[in-house]
Amino acid sequence: MPLSFLTKSKSNKPLTLLVDIGSASVGAALIRIEKGTAPVVLASVREDISFQDALSAQRFLFAMGRTLENVLKKLQVSSVGAPGAVFCTMSSPWFILKTRNLHIERDVEFEVTPETLEGFINEDVELLKVELKETLPPQDVHVIEKKIIQMKLNGYEIKNPYKQRTDRMELAATVGVSSEKVIKSIEHKIHKFFHVKEIHFGAFPVAAFNTIRDMYPTEKNFLFLDITGEATDVSRVSDDLLVGTISFPYGKNFFIREISARLRTVHAEAASLFAMYLRGELDEARRAQIAEVVAFVEGKWLARFEKVISTLANKQALPGKIFFTTDADIEPIFSKLILSAKSELLIGAAFEVQYLDQLIVSKFVAFEAGVVRDPFIVVEALLAEKLTEQLSK
Repeated sequence: MPLSFLTKSKSNKPLTLLVDIGSASVGAALIRIEKGTAPVVLASVREDISFQDALSAQRFLFAMGRTLENVLKKLQVSSVGAPGAVFCTMSSPWFILKTRNLHIERDVEFEVTPETLEGFINEDVELLKVELKETLPPQDVHVIEKKIIQMKLNGYEIKNPYKQRTDRMELAATVGVSSEKVIKSIEHKIHKFFHVKEIHFGAFPVAAFNTIRDMYPTEKNFLFLDITGEATDVSRVSDDLLVGTISFPYGKNFFIREISARLRTVHAEAASLFAMYLRGELDEARRAQIAEVVAFVEGKWLARFEKVISTLANKQALPGKIFFTTDADIEPIFSKLILSAKSELLIGAAFEVQYLDQLIVSKFVAFEAGVVRDPFIVVEALLAEKLTEQLSK
């Protein structure tokens, strides 16, 4: 459809602040959004989150918050102006994204309105909180995404349901949640440097889905991967609808931790060796040693990826097209892995892979001279442009 429950708020200030919370880095940018022209990135900053030797939720949140504060401080002194709106997009592990299928039957017909739809979704959110209680305590759940992706009245799909009456409805909705503690921490950091009334939160797979759909309008069925430092998010799009997302805890840092464990060295040294391996700077003996570890990790990642796409397929045919984002230095590794993935549900002999690098995505956004072309910020700028238009109506 999709229908989105957004709170309207207007601002006369021309700038928008984008915040990108990843698992290995934090980025932020100030952009100008004006109707009829491409968004313009005026200033952009990105900084790595300190490497976590052992993943601890509390330490990870503290490290992310410290990095966010550093990034915002640098952006504040860029002197390009103050934002009137803020859009914060999060990657795993900072969110959980679920596709919910609701079946609603009533003895008496009811009229379909935005309020009734939101009521049905909110009822289901309470059920979702119970389902997630082992991962996230119900009192700590904060909803960041709530979008209806498909609707049927009396068994028939309908695009414009408002003011119609029915006693039987089926809804498919995307619901994204995060931790209230995480959200409050991010809000506190942002308010420390920029005085804004409202911050809009969202999940990166949703932002990427919207961007890919605009960049490749003929692609109606595809998979999208966001491969970050600590995790991989895999999303499936079917008939131009985002129908599911599954995350697994293998990303770039998985290689570094395994190198550290196998070579019995500190993570800083392992990260350096991995970077040199990727650049082809190691001597033959050391390269062979690292290559053995890399091959082991690749096998683990590939096995998990194949299991995830099988789950997402749900016994249906898998699309052959895959888009993905990751750091540029490890793009060759993951391009090779995705191409080698096997599934009996795959249409065709192999996947067709498209890496969303800065050269592709930056065609849709303008940059001030000297501003780094951050592909993640570009994806979020394009979504912010859409949401700003919706919020201004």
